[in-house]
Amino acid sequence: MALQTVGVFTEEKVDALSRSRKEPGWLRSIRIDALHEFLSLPLELSPLYTKYTGVSQFDPGQFSVAAPNEVPDLRSHFEGHLTGKETNIVLQGNSTTIHVDMDEPLSKTGLEVMDVGEAVSRKEGLMRELFEDKLAKSRGEKYAAFNNAFFNTGTFIHVPRGVEISSPLRKMLIVRNPGTSIIDQSMIYAEDSSKLNFLEELYTGASAQDYLVSSLLEVRAGSGSHVDASSLQLLDERGTYLSNKEVVAANDSHVNVTSILLGSTVSRSRLNMLMAGRGASVEGFEVFFCNGRQRFDLESNLIHNAADTTAALHARGVLKDQSQSIFKGMIKINHVAKNANSYLAHHAMLLDKGARSDGIPGLDIETNEVKATHSASVAQVDEEQVFYLRARGLPEDEAKKMIVLGFFEPVISRIPVEMAREGAKFIIEGKWYGEKRRLIDREALMAITGEAPVEIKQSGDVFERHYKYRV
Repeated sequence: MALQTVGVFTEEKVDALSRSRKEPGWLRSIRIDALHEFLSLPLELSPLYTKYTGVSQFDPGQFSVAAPNEVPDLRSHFEGHLTGKETNIVLQGNSTTIHVDMDEPLSKTGLEVMDVGEAVSRKEGLMRELFEDKLAKSRGEKYAAFNNAFFNTGTFIHVPRGVEISSPLRKMLIVRNPGTSIIDQSMIYAEDSSKLNFLEELYTGASAQDYLVSSLLEVRAGSGSHVDASSLQLLDERGTYLSNKEVVAANDSHVNVTSILLGSTVSRSRLNMLMAGRGASVEGFEVFFCNGRQRFDLESNLIHNAADTTAALHARGVLKDQSQSIFKGMIKINHVAKNANSYLAHHAMLLDKGARSDGIPGLDIETNEVKATHSASVAQVDEEQVFYLRARGLPEDEAKKMIVLGFFEPVISRIPVEMAREGAKFIIEGKWYGEKRRLIDREALMAITGEAPVEIKQSGDVFERHYKYRV
C-alpha cells in the first residue's frame, strides 16, 4: 500500500515508532488507522464551533514525532522539583518514565502502576481489549487521533476489585529541552468497588525551543468505584499543550475530574464524561488563568446514557493582557436516561480591554423527566470592588489579585483532591506575581503562607452570583 504523506505525518513514521517500541501488529494497525483519521478530520466537527478554530490553531508539522532516544538522569532532570520526601509517585522526564515509587502499604494493595508499553507486553490480552474499545475515539476528535497514532509514552494504572487507595498517587512530568514531542497516553482501569486518587503535574524545567505536549487520559470506573483524577498544567511559554480526557462511569460509580490550566502558549482541552451505568455520577472542575498572548480552547461534554445519573461541570477563568479563551460545552441526555440531573456552567472575568472570552453552553435532550441547567457569563472586573479595596489601603494590583482569588474560590474550594485544592490558590497567586511555583504538601504550604487550608464545601450553589457582560 502506498504511504500517505502530509508533512512529517506518514505511515512510515508511525510504523517506525511502533517497531522501535516492539509493539504487536494489532497495535500498529490501530496506530495507522488513527493516523488516517487525524489527516482527514477538521479541527472542529460541529458547525457551532468552526468560527472559533483560530483560538487554538497551530502548525503541528513544526514539531517532531519519534520514540524517545534518551534516559534523563533522575537527580539533574528533577532538580528543584523534589523535596526528597515524595512517595507514591511516578516521575517522567520528557517521554521516559524513569522512576515509579510506591511505599510498602500501597504495594501490598495490589495496585499496578507501569509504563503503557510495559503493560502491552505484560498484559497483552487486557490491553488489546482496551485499545480496541478506546474511549478516545480517533474518528471523534482530530488531536485524540494524533495521540492514538503517535503516542511515545504513557502510564497504565490498574486498581483491582475492592481495593481502596487512600494515599494519593502522583505523576510528575518535567519537560527539559525535549528531543521530540511528548505524546502521553495514560489509562486508569478501576475495577468494581475500588477507589483511587490520582494527581498529574506538568512542569517545564528548561526549554531552548518550542515543544509539544499531548496528553490523553482515559478513566474507566467500574460499578461502585470512586475515582478522583486531577491535572495541573504549568508549562512555560514555549509549550503547546493538547489534552484529551475521556471518562466512562459504570453503575453507581463516581468520578471527579479536575483541570488547572495555567501554562503554555496554546492549550487545547477536550473533556468527555460518559455516564454509562444507572446511578453513575460525575463532576468536573476547570480552572484557567491566561495572560500575555495565551490562547485556551476548552470543550467539555456531559453525556447521560443511563437512568438516574448525575453530572456537573464548573469552569472558571480569568484573562489578562491580550489573552483569549473559548469554552464550549454540551449536556447530552439520551433517550434511555430518565431522571438525569445535569449542570454545566462557565464564568470568565476580563481584567484588560485586550482580553477576550467566549462561552457556548448547550443542551441536547432526547427524553422527558430530566433536569438540565446551563449558564455562561463573561464580565469585566468590578471597578466598585476595586475602589472599595483601594479605599481601605490596598494598592490597585493587590486589590485586583484579591478579587481574582475570590472569583476562583467557589470552584477551587470544591475540588475534592486535597493537594490540588490547597495548592491551586498558591500557584495562581504566584502566576499573578510572575513566579513559577509548584504544588507542595500541606506542611510546606502552611509554612510559607501561614494559613490553614480551606475546608472543602459540600453544599450551596457554586455560582451564587452570575456575572453578566458589562459594556
